[in-house]
This record gives sequence, C-alpha cells and structure tokens, in this order.
Amino acid sequence: MKRYAWVTLLVLVAMVLTSCAPATPQVVEKVVKETVVVEKEKVVEKTVVVEQTKLVEKAVEKVVTATPVPPTPVPQVPKEKQMGGTLNIWLPNGWPEPSWTHHSNWESGWATGPMRDVLFWPKPDGTLEPILADSYKVSSDGLVYTLKLRKGVTWHDGKPFGADDVINSMLVHFSPDKRPKAEVRYGRTTKGLLDYNDGKAPDIAGVKKIDDLTIEFTLTSPDAAYATLFWTYYPFTIIMPKHMLDTLDKKKLMDGTADYWYTKPIGTGPYKFVQYKTDQYIEYARNDNYWGGKVGPEKLFMKIASPEVAIVMLQKGELDLVNPLQLTEVDRLKADPNVNVVEAKNGANWYGLEVNYYTANGFWRNPKAKQAFLYSIDRQAYVNNILKGYGAVRNSYADGSAYACPTMTKYDYDPAKAEALWTELGYPKEKRGDLTIDLMSWLGIKARLDYLPIAQEYLRKLGFKVNVDIIDNALIIDYQQGAGPRGKDWDFHVLLFGPGADPGSAVPFLLPDSTSNWGYRTWPVRPDPKTGKKEGAWIYENKRVTELIGLQAKETDPAKRKAYWQEIDCIWNQELPAIPTAAASFLIGTSKRLQGLDWTTNAALGLYTAMYKPGDWWVWQVK
Repeated sequence: MKRYAWVTLLVLVAMVLTSCAPATPQVVEKVVKETVVVEKEKVVEKTVVVEQTKLVEKAVEKVVTATPVPPTPVPQVPKEKQMGGTLNIWLPNGWPEPSWTHHSNWESGWATGPMRDVLFWPKPDGTLEPILADSYKVSSDGLVYTLKLRKGVTWHDGKPFGADDVINSMLVHFSPDKRPKAEVRYGRTTKGLLDYNDGKAPDIAGVKKIDDLTIEFTLTSPDAAYATLFWTYYPFTIIMPKHMLDTLDKKKLMDGTADYWYTKPIGTGPYKFVQYKTDQYIEYARNDNYWGGKVGPEKLFMKIASPEVAIVMLQKGELDLVNPLQLTEVDRLKADPNVNVVEAKNGANWYGLEVNYYTANGFWRNPKAKQAFLYSIDRQAYVNNILKGYGAVRNSYADGSAYACPTMTKYDYDPAKAEALWTELGYPKEKRGDLTIDLMSWLGIKARLDYLPIAQEYLRKLGFKVNVDIIDNALIIDYQQGAGPRGKDWDFHVLLFGPGADPGSAVPFLLPDSTSNWGYRTWPVRPDPKTGKKEGAWIYENKRVTELIGLQAKETDPAKRKAYWQEIDCIWNQELPAIPTAAASFLIGTSKRLQGLDWTTNAALGLYTAMYKPGDWWVWQVK
C-alpha cells in the first residue's frame, strides 16, 4: 500500500546591494528558489524500506532595477549682480560711422553705446529715468524748458561733464559747415535753430547756459513733444566732450574724418574705449569711476562677423548677445539648451516703402495708387513665412500703438479690389505692361529686404513689369538722386519708420515747410546748400494734418493729444504718404550667462540710437 505525504519548504533569499558610485546603475539579481518535496513513496522490497525523494526546482527569476541616482544639481543664477568676466556682443555690419556726430546707422549707435550716456531713459509708463540729466521743467506758457544736469559726472579722462558739453554738441551737430549737413527734423521750434543751421547766425539764440549744470531752451511756439528730444533724438543721445572736440581739426571734425573717433574717443558711459581692430572687433574696458557705480564685467567686446558666423559663435558661447536674430534660426535656437531666444513685441517701428512722387508723371501722388499697391500683395503671407509669425501687418503710421486710428482701413490682400482700383487708375490688364515698378533696398535688415521679391511676384502676376535692385549702403543717396540703374524713374525703396516712444517723430515729414517733408525726401535734386530747399519739388500737404500738428503741440492733456494723433493717423491710413508693410518683433539670442538685460521692455520702445543700457548687464560665470 502506498501513502503520500506533502511537505512544503520555502527558502527566500533577498540580496540588496548599495553602490559607492551613484552615477553607475547597479544590477540587483533576486533569485527565488523553491525546493518542494513532491513525493515520498515507500517501496517494500525484501522487507527493506527505501524512501525516495524527488526534488523540483523552479526557474531562476532575475529582477533588474537601477540603483537611484541623485540628480545632477542645476546651477542657480545668483540673485546679486556678479563682478568680473567679459561681455561679447555681435556688431552685424561693422562700425559704419565712427564719428559720433555723423551716426546714421543703428550699428554705429551700438558701437558707441557702451561709451556714452543719454540724458534720460524713457519707461513704458511714460515716466523718465534720469541719466545724465537730473530733471527738467516747463514754463506755464510752454515756451521755456529748463534742463538740470546731474552733478558729479566726469568724462573718461576725469574732466567734469556739464552744460558746455551739451550746448557744444548741438552746435557741432547742426553746424552749417557739417558735411553732410544735418537736417533739422526735430527741435525745429528751438528759437534760432534754423537760422544757425542755415548759416545766418553764429549760435542758437534759444539755447542758453544758466550755470555749469543748467541749460535753458526757448521755443518759438509751444511744442508738447519737445521733451522727447532729451531722450530720443540727436544730439541729446550723442553728447560729446567739448574739451576734446576743441583740439580737433575743424574740417575733419565736420567731415567726420578725424582719427580721434576710432583711436581715443571718450564718453561718460560705463565702459572706456580700448582699441578698434578694423572688421574684427571693438574692445572696451570697465569704467571704474562711472557715476552710476562700477558695472560687473571687466571687459566688453563688440565682435564683427557675418550673421551665419554669429549664430555659431552664440551656440559655442563666444557671443552673449546676437541682435537682430535671423528669423530662419529661431526655432532651431529655441531647442538649444545653451541659448535663450527673447522676443519683444513691436509697436514702435515698421518696415515699409518710401515713395518717389515724381516717377510716372507723379502717378504715386494719388492715394488710390498706393491703396491698390497694398491690396495687391499678401502681406500676411510675408509675416507668416518670412517673419515666421513674429510680427504683424501694419496699415498706418501709428498702427499697433495707442495712437492708432480707431476706424482704420485694413488693406488685406484682395485681388478683386486691386483689380478694380488698378483699372480705375487707368491700368486695366491689357495696359499694365506699360508701367514698370522699380523697388530698391540696400544691404542690412534681411527680413525687410526679403519683402521686395515677394511684392515683385504679386505685381508681376497682375501684369506689371517689376524690377528689384539691391545696392550697397554707400550708394543710397546716389540712387535716390537718379544715379542708379533706373535713373530718376525708380518707384520705391525700403523704409524703417514708426512712432517710436512718441508720435511726434512724424511731424517733420508731414509739415509742408520742412526739408524732411515726404515730397522733398525723394525729389531727385540735391537741396540748395544755403537754404536747404529743393526748388520745384512736390510737397506732401494736408491742411487738416498741419492744423492737428499745431493743436497737439500746444496740448498738455495726454488724452486730448492722443486724440489729435489718432485723427492724424486716420488721414495717414487713407493717404499713405509712406507705405507700411509690417512690424517685425525684436528678436535676440542670448547666452545663458547674460543677466540684467530687460529686452522686452526697452526694445519695444524702438530706441535705436542707444544700446539698451549695457551698464545694467552682467555675466554669470558658470564653471
């Protein structure tokens, strides 16, 4: 007889190993082994009892787990400004005009920006941050502005800064001997400024030194926008040391050819000039005696390179700031952990086209011709594809700002409207081949230049003949004056314009007696060197606009002044003295170590003549 007995034996072995090297995952092998007596049987054989035991082993189970690895600590940006290190900033097109009084390209403003200060720095809320100036006050009749300068400011050579420097900077900038002669676009209401600029007076009657730190400006009529001169326009953004300028050859000073500007210029800014290596870099050193307190980095370099090279340098950590950023690189750079891409929405400036009002027998003087032009081109597609969505279509001067026309016409792409207007203007399909439209751009902002071939293609589809000319920057004036491949018959060239920090920037272009009037600007004849006038020129004039400009100049109530500018913008929106295209966002790429740059606030004000307060910047020295 057989008897069966079941006995269960459980053996569990757990092995837990800890590692001394946390960066290397450890494998823990957990072996589960179970031995079971599955059968005991007794066999009776010749009175001998034999017990047999059968063993069954289960398969080994391996459980692999990674030993927890402590995360790599992420360095935290210090809360306090760090001292030391070097700032490296891209300078796209070199240093076009080393002479401070001859700046006309924004690159020159950036090149000199670390060396100099402005009088005030505007804030988005309308208040002002005192820089070289301390304050200003306006008389009750709006005719006298009294400017107080900051006490204790010195030039880089230790000489004191004061009223003589500010006044002399005005005299140099507006001198009738300066070549090319400065147009009096802003501050035209300053008593005696036009007479001085025309060589009829030895100085500016309305500018008076009260003491070493006080200047009085007298106006011929109230001008509510006059104070904007103190932070936005020449010469108050480019103040120069009188004691140094007095030592220079006067002709070279007026021509901008003195080697002083690129060998030993001095300012009051946070950095001192060290050296300029042509087409390579500008080197600056920290101004340890800066009135605003010693800045962080010991050195600053403006490095000159092509856009393609600049992007590589940014990614390698050899540049801390790239401006402007190529739109085609934005998405790729956003994925780079070593780069920050920063966008400032733009309500201050727009790309557009300036009009030659004399070509085709004055055809473009008709507002409907410019409206037809806008309806003919898909500008939203330009924003989507060329600007990569970083921007917005603009339809008037103040579009996108608080001063925009509340009843604005939107010139969205509309082939039907374009066809109707062109036909009304005398250009039905069969006659459009009779009109050749010439578009011109100079080298510089690529996104702005890239609008021209797009416009060319849309206009060609409608039947027009269209040329696009890309020229060197040095040939701009010659082209405008009729010495280019199209002679005096070119039609449009690229423009960068907009209200900036204040809409008053449009005044010189709209007043019929201004040498900056839109009609004067494209008249292919050089102005009379004595009068600044261009005889026989067509002048843009709208009597209501002239009236509104006078009203806003006397208005001290911001809300009422805003309403005047909105009405001006509505007129602009219909008459289009210049043709707006789109406003591109201000996009930059920065290194992770760059700190203190308030790009989104400052860039949106559209101040191209200064370098967005480099004295606030510092670098975090990541080890």
